[in-house]
Amino acid sequence: MTPGWRRGVPVHFAVAGFLLHLAPGLVGPYGPFIDELYYVSCAARLDWGYVDHPPFSPFVLHLARALLGEGLLPLRIPAAFAGALVVLGVGLLARRLGAGRWGQAIACGATLAATILQILFGFYSMNAFEVLFWFTCTWILVEIELQNRSRLWLLFGLVAGIGLENKHTMAVFGVALGAALLLTSARRHLARRWIWLGLALALILLVPNVLWQATHGWPSLEFYRNTTVEKNVAMPPHAVFGMQVLFMNPGTLPVWLLGLVFWLRRRDLRHVGFLYLLLLALALATRTGRPDRIAGMYPVLLAAGGVMLERLAAERRWLRRLAPAWLLAWGVLLAPAGLPILPPASLARYATTFHLSPQIERGAGKQTPLPQWFADRLGWDELVADVAAARDRLTPAERERVVYFAPSYGQAGALEWLGRERGLGPVYCTHNTWFLWGPPADPIEVAIVLGDDPDHFEPLFGEIELAGIHDCELCMPWRDETPIWIVRRPRVRIADRWNDWKQYE
Repeated sequence: MTPGWRRGVPVHFAVAGFLLHLAPGLVGPYGPFIDELYYVSCAARLDWGYVDHPPFSPFVLHLARALLGEGLLPLRIPAAFAGALVVLGVGLLARRLGAGRWGQAIACGATLAATILQILFGFYSMNAFEVLFWFTCTWILVEIELQNRSRLWLLFGLVAGIGLENKHTMAVFGVALGAALLLTSARRHLARRWIWLGLALALILLVPNVLWQATHGWPSLEFYRNTTVEKNVAMPPHAVFGMQVLFMNPGTLPVWLLGLVFWLRRRDLRHVGFLYLLLLALALATRTGRPDRIAGMYPVLLAAGGVMLERLAAERRWLRRLAPAWLLAWGVLLAPAGLPILPPASLARYATTFHLSPQIERGAGKQTPLPQWFADRLGWDELVADVAAARDRLTPAERERVVYFAPSYGQAGALEWLGRERGLGPVYCTHNTWFLWGPPADPIEVAIVLGDDPDHFEPLFGEIELAGIHDCELCMPWRDETPIWIVRRPRVRIADRWNDWKQYE
């Protein structure tokens, strides 16, 4: 056992990472993130698929809430734990590749400083697990070569299959890997049975979700098309690369670039470097500004970067002092961009100063002074309170029968989860998987509707009353000044019009 392991460098950094990703989000003014509200709804309705993701992440959340309760903590522990495992893995992989304590610490420290990883491990989503699955699969690729054990492709297939049940973009990783193998000497694996057995195992694990997709009309394909064509903002290639550098934290750039050099110089492991380059090329070609799309590749670059930087610092003592100070300075400077440690007003000024609030989705309602990953944690309790106030305007008999309609999965999830303590009733929505959960089975007599245009539902109801306006100044603009309507005397059956309102985006 090496001195680096005896002194527990990766373990110490993993514990620090767990606390770093968990603690800031549990205090202060920031509540659940919009996607977390949706995942809670999905976890309450376990199935083999959902419109915009496979079943793994709702299942894990269902288990976490069963064990830990229904507060914010069960949402954040799994994501923070995934982050801790990635930090631990980065340190151990750096050690496996020859790094001592200093190199392991640099690799782990750079991982903790990476802004996009702070964001992804700071709240519950399938993206936190995706980083872990990508990193694990890449490490298995390394072990296949270092141990010369082709049978490890079965382990690769197992992890990749579970990863596919977490997020379908695991398939993009697989396609890029196939191309990377063809471009390097690792193509020899394609002539052996183990890689194909691993692929078969991954596909078998995906079968339940494929069957769900087929029985529901392949909704995920429609969702991905709508997202690509209508939702995400396209950027020129140089801006896409700039987003990668910015959200990985510019201070980590020397580390992961050196890591890329490490992989490309190793003839036996060159396909790992090609895998990153192909995924980056795909991001540049598709002009996607989403910095999270290939975030799962950076930990393996950082692990190798720790090895390379330690070698460079062996005869440059100034570098041994400069590199940790450099990472610490950049980590502190950009910490408010990835961690919820500043109050909203201060964060808005910070984001404006450092240009850290990019618009990655189309529409005027997606422009905000706060970064979206913080703005969408604000206003949910206030929304529920405003809807409850509208409910209180109803007669006692109406309160027993009222149902609620929301235009987005976040608002619907907030009314269902956070509204339970205020006695709010059944919630319906046509956004993503909420649409598949369907319209009310019974005829509607009275309903409270969020945010819709009255021209849209005037043909549906004989009586429409504006009950209030929900304001949230620093939340996402599309949620600010949301009208709250009370509607009565339906003219048609909502179930007959349900398909007209489907939103897969």
